[in-house]
Amino acid sequence: MRYLLIVDFVLAALGAALSIAVGFVALVYVVYGGQEPRMAAGLPGVSIITACFVVLGVLGLLAGVLLRKKKSIHWAAQFVLFGSLPFLWQILISHLRS
Repeated sequence: MRYLLIVDFVLAALGAALSIAVGFVALVYVVYGGQEPRMAAGLPGVSIITACFVVLGVLGLLAGVLLRKKKSIHWAAQFVLFGSLPFLWQILISHLRS
């Protein structure tokens, strides 16, 4: 269980770090979007990517905390976390390619 806890918190940290980084990019898009039309057009995609990383961070943190506190629902949280990874991956790839 210790290694699963490490994986959960690593995914939470990855989601938090990338959501902060991409969130800053989204903030720049908001501030300078009125001056450059291409930036305004790219804001929805950057916002979706930021939301994906926020979801990853929240799910990883929730799964890790439930596992650490030895709650009976922690397996459901693990299933949701690892079940959501392919969907988040597909959303990210589709928005990065466009």
